[in-house]
Amino acid sequence: ARVVTWAGLATGDTINPITPAHARPAIGTVTMEGTWGGSTVVLEGSNDGTNYFTLKNPQGTAISATGDALFEVSTAALYIRPGSSAGSGDSVNVILAMRG
Repeated sequence: ARVVTWAGLATGDTINPITPAHARPAIGTVTMEGTWGGSTVVLEGSNDGTNYFTLKNPQGTAISATGDALFEVSTAALYIRPGSSAGSGDSVNVILAMRG
């Protein structure tokens, strides 16, 4: 399994993605947990490293949280990163565990 942690995310942070050297088709889980100040945190994917889109779980629901949550992930996106919007005083840890 590969585990990637983005620690202490706050709204407006520049978030570095997993790059093609680390990403390959995989399945796993992502947890979002910490101090929530009204933000929405999503898991995003991109194939060009510029245009990002919210990933969906295997049931087709957007991977998006406003409080502590765990989601299943199945993706072949070349770049993966969390995104955060709105809120203030946030400090959210996003932990992505994947195998494949």
